[in-house]
Amino acid sequence: MILLNDDGVLLLSHSVTPETDSVSVLKKYAIEHGVVSSKWHLVTGKRKEIYALGRKSYYVEEDLGKKKSEDDFLHTENFVLIDKNKHIRGIYNSLDVNSVKLLIEDIKTLQKE
Repeated sequence: MILLNDDGVLLLSHSVTPETDSVSVLKKYAIEHGVVSSKWHLVTGKRKEIYALGRKSYYVEEDLGKKKSEDDFLHTENFVLIDKNKHIRGIYNSLDVNSVKLLIEDIKTLQKE
């Protein structure tokens, strides 16, 4: 698998419910679901900061352009591919098989750079 064998490929998941997702809750989830902790980082923090990252840095908001308050819930099934220079290379819908295939191809392309 291209993800497990490449030290340059990591997964990062931000909690969208940090008020309930403590570090210990995320650790338990990781253990129960066989998460390889060296490859997939489950993180939590302050809701305001997580939501700001999602909306203003990762651009994962479903209704881009629609005015929302920082209290409006944010959840997305999107994967964001970010290169080593912290540039967004693509946004992919994890529920769409073709989108995930494209993500994998784009990861392979980045591995060659």
